[in-house]
Amino acid sequence: MEGQDHIEDFGDHDQLPIGYRFVPTDEELVNHYFMNKVLCNPLPASTFHEIHATKFYSMPPKSLVEFASDERQWFFFIDDDDDDDDDEKKKGIRRVGDGVGFWHSNGDEEEKPILDPNGNVLAFKLHLIYFSGTLSNPKKTHWSMDQYRLPNQFYSLHNLKEEWAVGRLRRGRDYNFGF
Repeated sequence: MEGQDHIEDFGDHDQLPIGYRFVPTDEELVNHYFMNKVLCNPLPASTFHEIHATKFYSMPPKSLVEFASDERQWFFFIDDDDDDDDDEKKKGIRRVGDGVGFWHSNGDEEEKPILDPNGNVLAFKLHLIYFSGTLSNPKKTHWSMDQYRLPNQFYSLHNLKEEWAVGRLRRGRDYNFGF
């Protein structure tokens, strides 16, 4: 995937019925899409895009999506890497591009566990808000993202080396095309 300058579609959009809205719960997203992706199992028809983290975090969110039929939500399989500044990542900050903006956790820097019906941890979820500008001069935008990651034990248990994340990217109702 490295060196590619485009976002790859994952799934066949033509298989989805007209008027279909993809609104999985957190548990459905993790069980039926995320885990199957990581384990290389077949996925149901989906609206996911596959992208490397370096590419994902190199541009503002509106550059990552195509606007169609008043959509407000997009899903990404993000091929995660550890190239970013760990100190900033621990603080819930992911810089975008050359200072055009950054993602920041919504004040609660703790990842929230997603539990199965028996109380076992399936995954972790972190809510991020996109700010344009710099850390010293931020401007809150109408973009947010829930980022999901599987527990480290999942990768160890299945002897997997490549780590993935899922991003549920959203734009708010007061979205202004000019920001």
